Amino acid sequence: MHHFDIILAGGGLSGLTLAIELGKRDFFRNKSILIIERDAKQQNDRTWCFWATEAEDLPPVLFRSWDHCLFYGTKGEKRLKMPPFRYHMVRGIDFYNWAAAEIARFPNIQRIQAEILNLEEKGAVHTDQGVFTAEWVFNSAITPTELVPKASALYPNPAFSIPNAPQEKTKAHTWFLQHFKGWIIETPLPRFDTNTATLMDFRIDQKGDTRFVYVLPFSESKALVEYTVFSPALCTAAEYQAELQHYVQNFLKIDEFNVLEEEFGVIPMTDFGFSPAQQGNIIHIGTAGGFVKGSSGYAFKRTRRKLQQFTEAWARTGTPNMRLLRSGYRFRLYDSIMLRVLRDQLYPGKSFFSKLFYKRPAPIIFRFLDEDSTFTEDLRVISSPPPLPFLRALWRQLPFLKTL
Repeated sequence: MHHFDIILAGGGLSGLTLAIELGKRDFFRNKSILIIERDAKQQNDRTWCFWATEAEDLPPVLFRSWDHCLFYGTKGEKRLKMPPFRYHMVRGIDFYNWAAAEIARFPNIQRIQAEILNLEEKGAVHTDQGVFTAEWVFNSAITPTELVPKASALYPNPAFSIPNAPQEKTKAHTWFLQHFKGWIIETPLPRFDTNTATLMDFRIDQKGDTRFVYVLPFSESKALVEYTVFSPALCTAAEYQAELQHYVQNFLKIDEFNVLEEEFGVIPMTDFGFSPAQQGNIIHIGTAGGFVKGSSGYAFKRTRRKLQQFTEAWARTGTPNMRLLRSGYRFRLYDSIMLRVLRDQLYPGKSFFSKLFYKRPAPIIFRFLDEDSTFTEDLRVISSPPPLPFLRALWRQLPFLKTL
């Protein structure tokens, strides 16, 4: 039995971010902190993309940035007016290496590699390396229900563990997956504009779901091409491959290319009330705490902002305030309605995003998705598509609004 002041159960984006925020504040310098992570974090296992302004505090790990973005919907190409935002990409390995170097500066923080088996509300973390206890446990490794598919040949390393007796998914909530297969391709001749990314291309066959491709150029001859689907279940491995091949050849008009790297990922999209609310000595963060934006899957910048505000307040008051980790109710409601519209097929996702980006300036949409918008801006965004499908979704959600 090993006791610490603070245990971070999970060393992914949220666990590493919280460790850095704790380490750099004097209030926590005498606190013993342990990070428990099942992986060594020595591989580029994911990428994060997000928009941000120059004034925002970002870690020095940006792999690429773009000043311009294209959108393709029901009316063809639209070049989005981005300022004051730019679109950024962070590679997982760059973030992990930077975080490891930052954490190494703090002698009160230890890291171990172990499989987390279970958590107890009294603050005990059971692992295959023993039991560790703490006054506060921040969990990002275990979720009460199955958010992503179980391990398979297609998806060999799911991001979360679940208890032996997982909580059943309720019909009151919407359960979607955002799943994607990406190729980093290289062409023999220059084919890409390095200043312009394709944010969403809906010209592909939707097949009854919400499907799009985004293209992030790294150089004039190298780019990430990612096929993305919002649906309740994964596609077959062959389908991802075929769709990527079709897009590169028929939309990018590229016949000669080499696939240098591949990536595959799954992000849960749900309005289930995952909350950072305290359960005994446990506070949930990351996906387990509702950090992932339910309607879009964005998490990188949200995670950093939430944990900065949380640790600043904790250091100032001496008490952790879980309410600072949760999004405002109105934004949780917007996400829930959008997910219900998609689940019940009340309005196609392709048409929704087309109405949004053709009718409204991109910066307003970005502020809305960042949950920084004013209520007036909210009204501009939510009035973009026809109101009837969304009013129907709201009506169906009325019995469950208290559960968000």
